[in-house]
Amino acid sequence: MNKFLKIFFLTLFIIHCSSDASSEDILSDNNENQGGGGFTGGGNQTIPELDVELITSYDDQTASFSTTFDNYQRSFIVHVPPNFDYETQSLPLVFVLHGYTSQAPIIRQYSGFDQIADQENFIVVYVQGITDSFGNTGWNVNVVASFLGVDDVGFFKALIKYFKASYNIDSNNIFSSGMSLGGFMSYRLACELDEINSIGSVTGSMAGYYQCNPPKKTSTIHFHGTSDRTVPYDGVEWSLSARDAHNFWKTHNKCNSQVEINLPDFNGDGKITKRLISYDCDEDKAVELYSLEDEGHIWWNRNWGHDINTSELIWQFFKSQK
Repeated sequence: MNKFLKIFFLTLFIIHCSSDASSEDILSDNNENQGGGGFTGGGNQTIPELDVELITSYDDQTASFSTTFDNYQRSFIVHVPPNFDYETQSLPLVFVLHGYTSQAPIIRQYSGFDQIADQENFIVVYVQGITDSFGNTGWNVNVVASFLGVDDVGFFKALIKYFKASYNIDSNNIFSSGMSLGGFMSYRLACELDEINSIGSVTGSMAGYYQCNPPKKTSTIHFHGTSDRTVPYDGVEWSLSARDAHNFWKTHNKCNSQVEINLPDFNGDGKITKRLISYDCDEDKAVELYSLEDEGHIWWNRNWGHDINTSELIWQFFKSQK
């Protein structure tokens, strides 16, 4: 096992983050955040696929890194819980993926996964998508043509090897979640990588032009607004409907039972959130769909006046799949 490098850098890194991060539109965000300090973690490491270098140390728990894969420069932000010791702890790993035209620091800011990771003791990694020739960021999920030449699946496979070598992650508890196109990417990882335990998608779905042949049974949790005009709830030619994506994994996981319930209307707006649960599946897998009445293309948080907290529900779902 490679030993961690204890790194202390004092630096300034500025990225604009939204003061109201309750939504991530298909258009890019231009917001600002700053950080400095020293990261104690898996610093510069080399494995056959990746030569990883530190970019910025935010504090003792958080840093950003870069590497080259398949002739593309890639980057990601790592946050570890307090007092993490790779020699004595083997923790779950959660990838969190931004949407089309967005950035890793932005979804880090509004998703709040750092705080959940600190409380629940897991490692969270915010991966940055490729920037295409039009200046837009995203993922190769057979939706946006300009990303079709990018081997994102291969990159995540290499990242998983890196985190196994440098952070001693729990190989049975590797998860991926994402917003919009990041949700599509999480579904693609479930379709192709047997290292992925479970995935979560918020306003993303499965690509209509992509044939999914999963290597194993995988649990999925999906959140979608019924009035989403960016990735329509009822699907379009290039995207499966939210219920069709649910039914795909229900069938693949051989779930024998299903129930749909209405959640409490916590914000009192009269809009209903339906939770569809497919259970009694092979290998104790589960498939869930949250359908949010009249909601659009956003990330939900009860602190922003919504009925649910997306990030907390994603982690509780992942936690139950261990």
